[in-house]
Amino acid sequence: MSKKPGPHRPSAHGQRVQESSVPLPRPLLVRLAAYHQIATQHGEEGNTTIRSGHMAALLNIDPTLVRKDMAALGITGRPKVGYPIGTLLPCLDRILGLTERKSAILIGCGDLGSALARYGGFSRYGLQISALFDIDQNKMGKTIAGLTVQPMEKCRRYIEIFSIQIAILTAPSPQAQDIADWLVARDIKAIWNFAPVHLKAPPNVVVRNENLALGLAQLLHQIKRSKTTAPAAEHDALRRRESA
Repeated sequence: MSKKPGPHRPSAHGQRVQESSVPLPRPLLVRLAAYHQIATQHGEEGNTTIRSGHMAALLNIDPTLVRKDMAALGITGRPKVGYPIGTLLPCLDRILGLTERKSAILIGCGDLGSALARYGGFSRYGLQISALFDIDQNKMGKTIAGLTVQPMEKCRRYIEIFSIQIAILTAPSPQAQDIADWLVARDIKAIWNFAPVHLKAPPNVVVRNENLALGLAQLLHQIKRSKTTAPAAEHDALRRRESA
């Protein structure tokens, strides 16, 4: 008499990924965040499962790596069917820390800061921009996405009252480091920096520097390479045909 299959139990490796307090390696963290984004979009399109090959193709990686990551998470899929999105997303939510709602302040309400304040996609990841601040008196009282820009003099009190731990910084580069130091002194634990400068902070403060200029430089370099390598490839193909 055959036994009925018991409830699914995550693999030992998957258990470590989900419960370990050790930070995830950055390449793995980047992949998990990408899986979350892809699976979310796939589910919104009416799908209930997602295949490793689909995720691998979008990320330009080997499907075997996707399957290894899924196994490490304790997520099982079916051949030619894929992984259940309803199981995958909650698992990724827990690992990526998206199950708890978090409030953040945004400092620097220029064009970029205003665009970030208006972006509604952060809520999908549990983040809400709850207050806006700026040092420019000309921006005081301006309303962006339902929030009023406040002077920096009110920022300290706001952080204390609402126990804010995350700050998004889009201030000009000359002021960015000084503002970051000020935030660290107010017990801010994470700074998401969009200012065009690499911020320094103590080891207990997480800083994510988004260097838009570097991203643009990489993009332009890749375009330049594609223009130079394409003619060379065509020339090699022509030579092979002529010698055949």
